[in-house]
Amino acid sequence: MNFATDYTLLAEVTRGDIVESVHFGSIAVVDYTGKIVASAGNPELVTFLRSSAKPIQVLPLLVKDLPYDFSAKEIAVMCASHSGTVEHTQTVAGILQKIGLDEGYLSCGTHEPFDRKTALWLKQEGLEPSPLYNNCSGKHAGMLALAKVSGYPLTGYEKIDHPVQQEILKFIADFTEVSPENIKIGIDGCGVPVFAVPLKNGALAFAKLSRPDLFSGKLKEAVKTVLHSMNAYPVMVAGTGRFDTDLMGSFPGRFVSKIGAEAVQIVGILNKGIAVAVKVADGNARALGAITLEALRQLGFIGDEELKKLATHYRPVIKNHKKEMVGEIKANFTLTIH
Repeated sequence: MNFATDYTLLAEVTRGDIVESVHFGSIAVVDYTGKIVASAGNPELVTFLRSSAKPIQVLPLLVKDLPYDFSAKEIAVMCASHSGTVEHTQTVAGILQKIGLDEGYLSCGTHEPFDRKTALWLKQEGLEPSPLYNNCSGKHAGMLALAKVSGYPLTGYEKIDHPVQQEILKFIADFTEVSPENIKIGIDGCGVPVFAVPLKNGALAFAKLSRPDLFSGKLKEAVKTVLHSMNAYPVMVAGTGRFDTDLMGSFPGRFVSKIGAEAVQIVGILNKGIAVAVKVADGNARALGAITLEALRQLGFIGDEELKKLATHYRPVIKNHKKEMVGEIKANFTLTIH
């Protein structure tokens, strides 16, 4: 990585009329053929997809002949980095119940739920968060379902040499068009493999995902199911007030959107076969929504009036401890059109 050539200024954080902080990063806008439509910084930058890969990671399950009738709500949470509300945890528990397992099989570990009200309730009740509250528990439940329906071992499903992860790796390779041996593997916060590919190939994966008509048979139906589920239940994909939920909820049927840790965001424009992938260099996600929305605005996929629906993401405000506005976060870049 060469910071000077890989990244460019994408956002500024002001306090009063002074720019106090800046965020550098890269953007790749790609169509379903792999053509780079627009960019900022280096679209060839190799970075981990992190949780942005979840809508693809669920596909190996959905192409199977399933003995389980998973609802759209349950499939949405399999694609989620959820907030850990009661609705989220109960939905994940419902998936496990359908496949005859319990939360003890989850290998995602535990953390405090993202949802502050839920975290406060747990503390007040003297309860420790279980693996169900992990933001990746839905993905893990989906992986267990894949293991169960395929007759794979239920233990070790999170390891890269397990058949579950090998099936997922093949789908990631197919959608990103990076051969498996060239995909760099790391370990995510929830213990499963994560995949590093050029940013443009991450965008390519979502550009293809946004066009179900590119596929046939069970894969076509699986892609359609993922897109329908995420758009029908955007609150299950993230949670109240979060970017993925608000983008898909505000514009039903127009986008498929998924954040990843360390400030990765990929958005596919449904039926257009174009996607935008963003990586913020410092890993801070506070400007990620503003950057992504500005890229969509410059590309003509969101109008100026429509941005008012997402004002809290497009121009986040900085407040002091008295709740007074003292600054803001704003995108500051111009895409290079190829």
